[in-house]
Amino acid sequence: MKPTFFAQNNSKSHNQAEKDRVSPNQLSEKSNNQAMQKFYCQKFLETIQLDYTMAGHPSLARWVINSIQVNDGEQDTHFLFVSEGSVTLKSSNGEFLLRENSFATVPGNFSLDGSGQVLVATLLNYTGFFSIGGPIEPLGRLKYIDGCSATVLINPLKLGEPCLNFLYVPPGISQTPHTHPSLRIGLVASGSGTCTVDEGIFEMEEGTVFCLPENKLHSFSAIDDSLRIIIYHPDSEVGPTDDSHTMLNNTFVGEKSAQVLDAIRTK
Repeated sequence: MKPTFFAQNNSKSHNQAEKDRVSPNQLSEKSNNQAMQKFYCQKFLETIQLDYTMAGHPSLARWVINSIQVNDGEQDTHFLFVSEGSVTLKSSNGEFLLRENSFATVPGNFSLDGSGQVLVATLLNYTGFFSIGGPIEPLGRLKYIDGCSATVLINPLKLGEPCLNFLYVPPGISQTPHTHPSLRIGLVASGSGTCTVDEGIFEMEEGTVFCLPENKLHSFSAIDDSLRIIIYHPDSEVGPTDDSHTMLNNTFVGEKSAQVLDAIRTK
């Protein structure tokens, strides 16, 4: 299926939504950049691929139903979340069954096969670390904003590298409108609510998929139900560095941390 860029407000008619649909194959570089600045949101009904390779952190967004074969190259890393059903993951690391609400990081080529729905967010030209985890918990482990909580499902290996996050929005909460300096690719794992952007108010329910462009003003709201959202971040503002990580900082020679002992630190 050819990738498409469009912002679908649930209050629009089907005909109007079709008029808003734009094929990247018909876009100039300028109009392609304009398309990437749109908020993308729709129900997960078919396999979709969006191209964000022109973004600050070149990425691809795929929402996969049942199966996919990815042979784009060994230099990319893929962040997966199974929102429904189960699929078999095959890669150079082996064969694994991924059940509903599980997640994974897969560097290089891979395939999925089964009966399920899967978010696949890809960061180009980045080699990550193969890992599998899950299921997600009911609430986040970390306090966020406006009563919301979050969990880092897949941590950045080093400061600045990508991560996969879980966001919990409690019932009755409307977030303060805010932005992020890099794009966000996401999926509603459960619950219902809305996302407010300058194009309008978009309904969010289980299976809704979305892309937030860089610096897009937005806010999530949960009214009668909560919202549980999986979100790919192509970068990070926290994480270990060569000068500060748990192995280094908690290694002591006498009473001094190896962090301050330049003579023994690996060059």
